[in-house]
Amino acid sequence: MTLRGCFQWLAVGLLTFFIGIPVILLGLLACTRERKGRLFRRASKLYSGIALWMLGVTVEGRGVSRVDPDKGYVFLSAHTSYLDPPVLTIVFPQPLFWVFKKELSKIPVFGWALLAMGQIMVDRSDAKQARKSMGDAGKELTGNMSVLVFPEGTRSKDGKLQPFKKGGFHLALGAGLPVVPVRIHGSHELLPADALTVRSGHVVVELFDPIPTEGKTESDIPELMSQVRAALLS
Repeated sequence: MTLRGCFQWLAVGLLTFFIGIPVILLGLLACTRERKGRLFRRASKLYSGIALWMLGVTVEGRGVSRVDPDKGYVFLSAHTSYLDPPVLTIVFPQPLFWVFKKELSKIPVFGWALLAMGQIMVDRSDAKQARKSMGDAGKELTGNMSVLVFPEGTRSKDGKLQPFKKGGFHLALGAGLPVVPVRIHGSHELLPADALTVRSGHVVVELFDPIPTEGKTESDIPELMSQVRAALLS
């Protein structure tokens, strides 16, 4: 790791501590998923905005007008960098729940904040548990509460789109929410999977037209997966 990288992670660590502790306390006091979601929206936008500013990363959202800020969606995004969650948080107007892997819950402060704020934890080693967690969360979504899912399940090492997992699509069907393909340009170049130092630069988040799920069943999931993949590769 370079000296620049050391300073970057030190700054992000301090930011995580000073914002994360109050977030954990607020999350524990919030008694409903809706309240947690709205609190998390404010806290995550504040955290992401400061963190990206410190790292010298600017964000541009395209196609945001394609979604209604007063409605809920399941956003399905490609994932190639640790920068993806904060840049997506900046762009989306809705209260957003993240689907995150169980391992992240063990990270001090950061993982604890995700748990306290009611984000959706899945155990990738237990497909049945993961599907149940997302199904239970989907039933509690109201108003414009939305979910962010990385359908590949993990970061792409080379920046190329990997095969999709079905969890996010099951969640969308269970909650009756449209799915929105999301493509990110630039984050992989600023922080690829094998790097620890963030390069300054510009990231573009592109939202595609929502794909309805109303009236669809599990048998329609392969077609939905194909439509999302086609959008992200277009």
